[in-house]
Amino acid sequence: MEVIVFEKEAYQALRKELLQEMYEIVKNAKEEALRNADPATDWISPEEAHKLLGIKSKTTMQELRDLEQITYSIAGRRIKYSKKSILAYLERNIPKY
Repeated sequence: MEVIVFEKEAYQALRKELLQEMYEIVKNAKEEALRNADPATDWISPEEAHKLLGIKSKTTMQELRDLEQITYSIAGRRIKYSKKSILAYLERNIPKY
């Protein structure tokens, strides 16, 4: 096992830079999604929602639905998620630096 040691200041700088990059990626994705917004294509599959949120757990998706953090629709046994609500959730929950 290899261990890498950072000085506190270097770690904080790296962390800040990574968070800024994540924020920019989400911001750009949201802007692009809004530019290409078509109400008919706003609803995405659970697989696409998982990918967009960067999660794998079905339990986490259930929790986001239960807490009304993202908008979803159920038709029969199929669940669809609102891409706009997922992008809004990401924007609310990623720190801005």
